[in-house]
Amino acid sequence: MLVLWRTRSYEPPAQALSTAPTRYTEPLAALPSTPRVPSACFVFITRTMSLTKVRRTMFDIEQRFNARFHYPYVFLSELEFSAEFQLKVRSIASSNVTFALITHNWATSSNSTHINGNSNALGFHNMVRYWAHPFATHSALSTYTRVWRLEPGSHFPCDFATDPFRRMHNLKLQYAFAISLASPAPTIWFHALDFLRHSSHLLSASNSMAWLSPSSNNSTVCQFLTNSELVDLRFIRSPSYTALFERMDQKLTLSHNQWSKDDDVAVRSLAVALLLDASQVAWLDDLAYTHDLLSNCPADPELQKRCHCDPSESSHLLPMSCSARWTTAPRSLHIDPLDLL
Repeated sequence: MLVLWRTRSYEPPAQALSTAPTRYTEPLAALPSTPRVPSACFVFITRTMSLTKVRRTMFDIEQRFNARFHYPYVFLSELEFSAEFQLKVRSIASSNVTFALITHNWATSSNSTHINGNSNALGFHNMVRYWAHPFATHSALSTYTRVWRLEPGSHFPCDFATDPFRRMHNLKLQYAFAISLASPAPTIWFHALDFLRHSSHLLSASNSMAWLSPSSNNSTVCQFLTNSELVDLRFIRSPSYTALFERMDQKLTLSHNQWSKDDDVAVRSLAVALLLDASQVAWLDDLAYTHDLLSNCPADPELQKRCHCDPSESSHLLPMSCSARWTTAPRSLHIDPLDLL
């Protein structure tokens, strides 16, 4: 039986092209000769059981980007990585790989026991807390200033048009994200906002609160997803960010609650939007990234020549996405910190 396949190419509307924001770009041909940024690395927080997902993500990163730059990898876990895990990870990496055990600040005394006897659930809660701040103080990251978190199983379907680390370095960015979504405000959000109301001296005068909280009553908030983010560790290690994290950790400990799913997202989003200038934050709109049902797919015709993702399915087109607002309305991101009081 003869089967005919119909193919289609994506052509962005003329209006979208004419109104597309100016963005930081480097020609694809220039990428191989661009030196890598010092003190930058990829970070996984994972376990041996995720080997297959880790290798899938690393394969994409190497094929699409890192084979030209050789940025190192750091793997962190509260459990020892097996010899097989280490061997198979190193077989894909084009650079140095460090495997380190988390021996400090993985859990608080209030959550040192299993959750309903489920050690995997406990590990997840601890990981959420650990990524909110303590990871930045691990000795394996002491020589690094910029990290890119990679989530096991995430997918990068396009060749990179720029070096995200170079973009952060050249533009003096402190934070860069791939996907952001609006969602109901979690409980920890209100704890954090209460802390910041009483610590207005920590807030940036050029903050992004207007983007972060589009609703007047804070019932719905925009948040940066932390499963693919680039972070300047000097910001995470800063006294202001550390004070915010420690207050949230204390609140949860005193109330005998656990760090829940996306609590790290809430803390990071508030800290980035209120403690940093908006000019220090960027949406990586040209980065093709997929995790679970969410994706970021660039529509640029030149980038699409080296892609296999569908721009019409990019998550930034969803009603609940906040990403496009970051680029389309940059002048609306500033509010006076005193308006929070």
